[in-house]
Amino acid sequence: MADALSASLDRLTKNAELARARKEKVKNRVAAKNESTRPERIGVRGRSSGAVIADAQISLFKLEREGRFTSYPIDAQSEFPTFLTRLPIFVPGQQAKQKALLDEDNALPFSCSWGQGRRHGPLMTIYDEDTLIAIGKLRQKCLSGKPHKFPVALSQLSAPTDKDNVHVHVAQFMLTDIHRICGTSSGGTNDRKRLNSIKKLAATSIEFDTKTAGKFVGQGTNVKLLDVLWQEYEKNAILYVQITPVVAAWFESEYTYINWELRRKLSDTGKAHHRFLSGQRKHYKIGTKLMMKAIGYVRPYKKYMLELRADMEQLRDEGWIETWEITGNNRSIPQILEIWRS
Repeated sequence: MADALSASLDRLTKNAELARARKEKVKNRVAAKNESTRPERIGVRGRSSGAVIADAQISLFKLEREGRFTSYPIDAQSEFPTFLTRLPIFVPGQQAKQKALLDEDNALPFSCSWGQGRRHGPLMTIYDEDTLIAIGKLRQKCLSGKPHKFPVALSQLSAPTDKDNVHVHVAQFMLTDIHRICGTSSGGTNDRKRLNSIKKLAATSIEFDTKTAGKFVGQGTNVKLLDVLWQEYEKNAILYVQITPVVAAWFESEYTYINWELRRKLSDTGKAHHRFLSGQRKHYKIGTKLMMKAIGYVRPYKKYMLELRADMEQLRDEGWIETWEITGNNRSIPQILEIWRS
């Protein structure tokens, strides 16, 4: 019996030692993971996102050395083309609600005080506008050269004559860079949604009639926003975005600063109001029904007025607006919004 008891004690001791060893192994593995200083991986051959971007920039440099184009750096901030602040092409709310606004060509018509036009391409929302503004903040270089020699070749119609150069703005970045700026998490559905948003921007063009032809640089009346090349990896994607000559010219000479940190605090409708008013005078007056049309609001007017008042209060609380008021009763007297900005 003594032998049996001794064997049992030996077995329990051995099991306890094995349990302690397993626990210590797990503890060391967790500690090693927490102390790791390895750069962000993108899931292909263990390369970091920084290394992938560096390779892409070297490739662009080689094209410049071959004489395809010349380049100079851009110090991008929060500028956004003023012309785009005044067009209702990014609609607040669900994109499905836009379908009732489309014409027989599945284009979204719009009209402004300076003319009329249509947005061609996929349905676009404030989410896509966030993506475009974030891309603008990531611009790194301006390329100058013949249209057909850029990494994404352009039509010769981009240049006034065959001898003239045009310039484009470019950005090379990882998908996670867009997430970081927009404050969204990466991975899975969010990655697919954001990459799809960039593809939608590349598939969008804006048609102007003759009344707006003097508002942009270039020939023709149809303006494409950007072109994109991308390579998807297991956990990320690298993108080359080339902003078209017309939009690049807007970024350089006809731009408005968007307060990005404030914008991130606002609702979709609040972002549309903030973007539109950013491109106007500091003391500005507009009819509320015209304002509703100017941002592309698709729900009933009564609902819009509730959101308008809430947005103006928030913009005032954030210090972006000093004061605001709405006059009129929407019956015998039209309602007018008047603001005074800081």
